[in-house]
Amino acid sequence: GYQGKGTKTVIASHAMAKLTFRLVAYQEGDEILKLARAHLRKNLPKGVTLDITDGHSGPWYLTDPHSSGGEAAQRALRKAFNADVALIREGGSIPIVSQFRGILGIETLLMGLALPDCRAHSPNENFPLENLEGGIRLNKAVLQELAG
Repeated sequence: GYQGKGTKTVIASHAMAKLTFRLVAYQEGDEILKLARAHLRKNLPKGVTLDITDGHSGPWYLTDPHSSGGEAAQRALRKAFNADVALIREGGSIPIVSQFRGILGIETLLMGLALPDCRAHSPNENFPLENLEGGIRLNKAVLQELAG
Protein backbone atom coordinates (compact mmCIF):
# COMPACT_ATOMS: atom_id res chain seq x y z
CA GLY A 1 0.00 0.00 0.00
CA TYR A 2 0.84 3.70 0.06
CA GLN A 3 3.75 4.48 2.39
CA GLY A 4 4.34 8.21 1.77
CA LYS A 5 3.17 11.23 3.78
CA GLY A 6 -0.51 11.70 4.31
CA THR A 7 -3.19 9.24 3.31
CA LYS A 8 -4.61 7.87 0.08
CA THR A 9 -8.17 6.64 -0.25
CA VAL A 10 -7.40 3.78 -2.58
CA ILE A 11 -7.37 0.04 -2.11
CA ALA A 12 -3.78 -1.14 -2.17
CA SER A 13 -2.80 -3.53 -4.93
CA HIS A 14 -0.14 -5.12 -2.77
CA ALA A 15 1.04 -5.24 0.81
CA MET A 16 4.37 -6.00 2.40
CA ALA A 17 5.37 -7.08 5.88
CA LYS A 18 8.66 -7.87 7.57
CA LEU A 19 8.62 -10.47 10.31
CA THR A 20 11.34 -11.21 12.81
CA PHE A 21 11.36 -14.08 15.26
CA ARG A 22 13.30 -13.80 18.50
CA LEU A 23 14.28 -17.33 19.44
CA VAL A 24 14.27 -18.62 22.98
CA ALA A 25 16.18 -21.61 24.31
CA TYR A 26 15.79 -24.77 22.25
CA GLN A 27 13.93 -23.13 19.35
CA GLU A 28 15.46 -23.58 15.91
CA GLY A 29 15.15 -20.75 13.41
CA ASP A 30 14.57 -23.01 10.40
CA GLU A 31 11.71 -24.78 12.18
CA ILE A 32 10.08 -21.51 13.28
CA LEU A 33 10.31 -20.17 9.72
CA LYS A 34 8.80 -23.41 8.37
CA LEU A 35 5.89 -23.14 10.84
CA ALA A 36 5.31 -19.46 10.00
CA ARG A 37 5.27 -20.20 6.27
CA ALA A 38 2.79 -23.03 6.76
CA HIS A 39 0.53 -20.82 8.90
CA LEU A 40 0.57 -17.96 6.38
CA ARG A 41 -0.13 -20.29 3.44
CA LYS A 42 -2.93 -22.06 5.32
CA ASN A 43 -4.65 -18.73 6.05
CA LEU A 44 -4.04 -17.08 2.68
CA PRO A 45 -7.27 -15.71 1.17
CA LYS A 46 -8.27 -16.82 -2.34
CA GLY A 47 -6.78 -14.70 -5.09
CA VAL A 48 -3.87 -13.54 -2.94
CA THR A 49 -0.32 -14.56 -3.72
CA LEU A 50 2.39 -14.91 -1.13
CA ASP A 51 6.10 -14.36 -1.69
CA ILE A 52 8.43 -15.04 1.24
CA THR A 53 12.08 -14.03 1.21
CA ASP A 54 14.31 -15.38 3.95
CA GLY A 55 16.56 -13.01 5.87
CA HIS A 56 19.48 -13.62 8.17
CA SER A 57 19.31 -15.58 11.38
CA GLY A 58 21.20 -16.37 14.53
CA PRO A 59 20.80 -19.22 17.00
CA TRP A 60 19.52 -18.91 20.56
CA TYR A 61 21.89 -18.76 23.49
CA LEU A 62 21.32 -19.44 27.16
CA THR A 63 23.88 -18.74 29.88
CA ASP A 64 23.96 -21.12 32.84
CA PRO A 65 23.89 -18.86 35.92
CA HIS A 66 25.09 -21.79 38.05
CA SER A 67 28.24 -22.47 36.03
CA SER A 68 31.56 -21.39 37.55
CA GLY A 69 31.47 -18.23 35.42
CA GLY A 70 27.85 -17.58 36.32
CA GLU A 71 28.56 -17.94 40.04
CA ALA A 72 31.61 -15.66 39.72
CA ALA A 73 29.49 -13.07 37.93
CA GLN A 74 26.88 -13.16 40.69
CA ARG A 75 29.51 -12.62 43.37
CA ALA A 76 30.95 -9.75 41.32
CA LEU A 77 27.51 -8.18 40.86
CA ARG A 78 26.93 -8.26 44.62
CA LYS A 79 30.32 -6.58 45.21
CA ALA A 80 29.94 -3.97 42.48
CA PHE A 81 26.40 -2.90 43.36
CA ASN A 82 26.13 -3.92 47.02
CA ALA A 83 22.76 -5.52 46.31
CA ASP A 84 21.15 -8.91 45.82
CA VAL A 85 21.32 -10.36 42.32
CA ALA A 86 18.12 -10.90 40.35
CA LEU A 87 18.41 -13.80 37.91
CA ILE A 88 16.09 -13.10 34.99
CA ARG A 89 16.00 -14.29 31.42
CA GLU A 90 16.57 -11.38 29.12
CA GLY A 91 16.44 -11.63 25.35
CA GLY A 92 18.75 -10.12 22.82
CA SER A 93 20.16 -10.71 19.37
CA ILE A 94 23.88 -11.29 19.56
CA PRO A 95 24.45 -14.27 17.23
CA ILE A 96 28.20 -14.45 17.83
CA VAL A 97 27.83 -15.68 21.43
CA SER A 98 26.56 -19.04 20.17
CA GLN A 99 29.57 -19.19 17.88
CA PHE A 100 31.90 -18.56 20.83
CA ARG A 101 30.42 -21.67 22.43
CA GLY A 102 30.32 -23.77 19.25
CA ILE A 103 33.69 -22.82 17.76
CA LEU A 104 35.81 -21.82 20.75
CA GLY A 105 34.11 -24.01 23.35
CA ILE A 106 33.71 -21.14 25.81
CA GLU A 107 30.72 -19.69 27.61
CA THR A 108 29.79 -16.03 27.39
CA LEU A 109 28.55 -14.05 30.37
CA LEU A 110 25.85 -11.56 29.46
CA MET A 111 25.22 -9.09 32.26
CA GLY A 112 22.70 -6.37 31.54
CA LEU A 113 23.15 -3.00 33.20
CA ALA A 114 20.36 -1.13 31.43
CA LEU A 115 17.07 -0.51 33.20
CA PRO A 116 13.61 -0.87 31.63
CA ASP A 117 13.26 2.91 31.37
CA CYS A 118 16.53 3.16 29.41
CA ARG A 119 14.38 2.61 26.28
CA ALA A 120 16.89 0.39 24.46
CA HIS A 121 16.93 0.88 20.67
CA SER A 122 14.34 3.67 20.79
CA PRO A 123 14.72 7.34 19.82
CA ASN A 124 15.08 8.28 23.50
CA GLU A 125 17.55 5.54 24.44
CA ASN A 126 19.56 6.47 27.51
CA PHE A 127 21.94 4.93 30.00
CA PRO A 128 22.56 6.42 33.46
CA LEU A 129 26.15 7.38 34.26
CA GLU A 130 25.89 5.56 37.59
CA ASN A 131 25.22 2.34 35.64
CA LEU A 132 28.32 2.99 33.53
CA GLU A 133 30.37 3.51 36.68
CA GLY A 134 28.81 0.37 38.16
CA GLY A 135 29.76 -1.50 34.99
CA ILE A 136 33.38 -0.49 35.48
CA ARG A 137 33.29 -1.77 39.07
CA LEU A 138 31.54 -4.93 37.85
CA ASN A 139 34.14 -5.73 35.20
CA LYS A 140 36.94 -5.30 37.74
CA ALA A 141 35.12 -7.55 40.22
CA VAL A 142 34.37 -10.22 37.57
CA LEU A 143 38.04 -10.40 36.57
CA GLN A 144 39.05 -10.68 40.23
CA GLU A 145 36.49 -13.43 40.82
CA LEU A 146 37.56 -15.39 37.75
CA ALA A 147 41.23 -15.04 38.71
CA GLY A 148 40.45 -16.59 42.08
